[in-house]
Amino acid sequence: MLAESRQLISAYRKSFKRLPHYQYWLVIVDNHFFYRYYFFLYNRRLKTKLVRSYELLALDHDSAKYQQVLADLKAVSHLRIEYRDTSHLIEPTPEITVDKIHGHHFQ
Repeated sequence: MLAESRQLISAYRKSFKRLPHYQYWLVIVDNHFFYRYYFFLYNRRLKTKLVRSYELLALDHDSAKYQQVLADLKAVSHLRIEYRDTSHLIEPTPEITVDKIHGHHFQ
C-alpha cells in the first residue's frame, strides 16, 4: 500500500464519526489549476442544509498513483463518491443576499 493511501485512510477514519442522523459521502476533485487531486469527506445532518467538508488528501497529478489510492479507498469505504472537475465548475447553492440573522440584510 502506498504512503498516500495510508495517509488518506488514516484521515478518513479520523474524520468519519458515524454519527446517527448524519449523511456522509466522499468528493474527489480533479483540480487543473494546481495539478492535484483532492479527496474530501462531506457530511450533513439529515433534514438540514449545512454541509461540512474535511480535506483528507491532496495528491499530485499522477494517474497511476491516483488509481491505486482510489482503489485502496474503495476497499475501505463503501460511501458514495462524487467526482468533480475544475474544468467544469459548478455553483452548488445560490449566493446568499439577505440573511437577517447573520447581518446580511442591508441593501
